[in-house]
Amino acid sequence: MIPLSLVSKWMFFVRENPQYLNRFSECFWPSQMISKTAALKLLDSKMRWTGEDQQVYVFGGWYGIFAQIMHERYQGIKIFNIDIDPSCEFVFNSINTSDQIEHITSDMAEFEYPTIPDLVINTSTEHLSQETYDTWWNKIPSGTIYLIQGNNFFESHEHIRCSNTLEEFLKMNYLDTGHVIECGIRSDQSPFYRFMSIGIKI
Repeated sequence: MIPLSLVSKWMFFVRENPQYLNRFSECFWPSQMISKTAALKLLDSKMRWTGEDQQVYVFGGWYGIFAQIMHERYQGIKIFNIDIDPSCEFVFNSINTSDQIEHITSDMAEFEYPTIPDLVINTSTEHLSQETYDTWWNKIPSGTIYLIQGNNFFESHEHIRCSNTLEEFLKMNYLDTGHVIECGIRSDQSPFYRFMSIGIKI
């Protein structure tokens, strides 16, 4: 459950910054919330949260909505929210009130880890070229736990590297096993799916 105090912060930001209303509200599409919920369920079942000195890096984190939800759910962890869009930093810093979450404006392919990560998350693989993904993937230290998402929603003009099937998603992202959730409905009323994988980088 998302704390009401967090929802209140989001709504206050929109009220004070109406120019961000349309883009910010896209973070709360049903498909976005369904995928975040599914990701949290995977993390609950696979991660061992000690709450001490654990470093989590969320790539393609946008305005940091998922990072903030994680912060409320898993107390004590340090979360870095990374996004290439410089406008995200203003939104993030307007909402965030915790020094346990930090926003970094960076191309993920150029990002250098300042600390050894305990968990790396990428929920935006459909937005990346294969070259960018490969460079990002190769920089993840061996032994790091990852949670990676993609989808088959080719209709979005922002999606340049979708997968038709779970098998295709796993292959193109160098992953072993995965999960599928029905994430939303297309304009023709057919479903679209989000693919997810959690594992350890070899």
